[in-house]
This record gives sequence, C-alpha cells and structure tokens, in this order.
Amino acid sequence: MEHLLTLLVFSLLHINGYVCMDIIGGKEAAPHSRPYMALLKFKNPCGGALIKANWILTAAHCNADPRAYAILGAHSLKDNQGQQNLTIKRGIKYPCYDEKFRINDLQLLELEKPAKLNKFVALLPLPKREENITAKKICSAAGWGQTSLSKMTLSDVLQEVNLAIVDNKVCKKVYSKKKQTITDSMMCAGAPNKKQKADTCAGDSGGPLICDGKYAGIISFGIRECGKSKFPGVYTRLTDNYLKWIRNTIGGDNSDTM
Repeated sequence: MEHLLTLLVFSLLHINGYVCMDIIGGKEAAPHSRPYMALLKFKNPCGGALIKANWILTAAHCNADPRAYAILGAHSLKDNQGQQNLTIKRGIKYPCYDEKFRINDLQLLELEKPAKLNKFVALLPLPKREENITAKKICSAAGWGQTSLSKMTLSDVLQEVNLAIVDNKVCKKVYSKKKQTITDSMMCAGAPNKKQKADTCAGDSGGPLICDGKYAGIISFGIRECGKSKFPGVYTRLTDNYLKWIRNTIGGDNSDTM
C-alpha cells in the first residue's frame, strides 16, 4: 500500500508535460554539508532553503496542505540525528505568480517557531544583489527526490549534482517548442557535457541553485524526461526585485549577506 501511495504522489507531479524537479545523475552529498536544506513534506514533496530561523524560501508551485511540515537538519531520512520537524504557519507566494507558465515561481514559508541553529541546521545567506551568472558557469543543486526515471521514490539520502548554466537565448529557443516562456527572471542549467545526464527532476522543486558558493536560483521546472540535454532545467533567478521582496517580507535577514 505504501508503494502504491508513493507512485500516486509522483504521478500527480506530472502535469501538462512538466514535472516538479529533483536530481538525476548526481551523487550522495557529504552528510550535513548543506545544513540549509529543507525537505517540505507536502502532498507533493518539495525542497527549500532556510534563509532565516523562521523562514524558508521555496517555489510558488509547491502547495502546502493542512498537515504539511518542514524537515531540517536531515541527511538520511531514516536517521533522525539532527533533524527538526517544524510546522509551517503560512506560505506567501510572490505577487503575480503565473501558475501556468511558472513565472515568478518563488514563495516564502513562515515556520510556526524558529529553527534551532546548530551544526546540522544553518542558514543559506541571501546574496546582496542579483548575480551575473554567465553561460557555462558550473553550479550545483541538491535534493532528496527522484534519482531515476524508472524509480519514482524519494532518495533516502541527500543527493547533489553539478550543472552548467545555459545561455538564456538558447533556452528560450528550445522551450518555445513546448510553448513555454523563458523570461529574464529565469535561468537554465543542464549537464556540463553531452555524454553526461545531469538534471533536477521529480520531487524537489524549490531547492536552491548554488553558483560560486552563492544562492543564485530556485529549482522551478523542466520536461517530463529529466536529463535530456536539449531541455535543461529551469530555475527562478534571484533578481534584485525578488531579493527586495524577500527582505521586505521577512523583515531583513539574520544572516551575514554574501
């Protein structure tokens, strides 16, 4: 029964040919090397990043249900060491979020109580300003989601993958075939070379994209067949406008900005 429920959850992720995103072609992350990572236990699981003791940044299309909560401080989901399970008080989606085309796909989640910061749970600082991320720059993403197209279950351990930024003009052209708009507030990333399958895939939308050690984007969407080199994953770029909205909403941040 549990296996059937898991398959049902992931089947619900495949909507209009697009999927929520997680890791294909990655590897297990070093335990607790990304202490800012959050696993959002929604009907459709998502990821996120802790940016303030009581705030998580994720994707707007990640919808919390009444029993939703966030897991912080995890590496293996079977090992409770260092984990904090915190109830989500409310979600605030970015104004003018376009659900159909995933434009402005970011959301803030306020926790019922602040997380306890320690060696397992830490903040991911917001950048001072929008970063100029150029094509071919190697960045990284992480999550607990689907690691194989044939295995529709969450990974027990946190996975990470290196990704190369794709020029937005190229990304706009390929996604026009899917009648999907790629805006300047989005960025695309895929496998660093053609021989490699590297992508985010079903199960971890909302997780952070890290470039040069800085928070640069949010995992947003991609096509159903994760890992296809012609269709890189799409990420919400942390623009100056988004950063201003985030700080205004949460009342600044209690981290050292980068």
